[in-house]
Amino acid sequence: MPIDDLDTLERKLVKRGFRREDGYYHECADCHEQAIRKYVLSGRTGGRDISICEACGKSRSWRSGAGFEAREEDTSFDLRVFVG
Repeated sequence: MPIDDLDTLERKLVKRGFRREDGYYHECADCHEQAIRKYVLSGRTGGRDISICEACGKSRSWRSGAGFEAREEDTSFDLRVFVG
């Protein structure tokens, strides 16, 4: 189901320091549409990437530790709780 308040969610992400990684839309692993927006946050001790699909509404997040050695998917990630 598409996200009806995507602009609001994007504003909340920007307030938290995230920025859009690029202007392109990427393919969604769930619905296979070119509808993924990617957001990134980099800090001194790690970072977080968030992807949001405009077509199916699926959001996913990955975290990396200090030094950016490895990224792990945050399987319990809920976008609305995160920006809430």
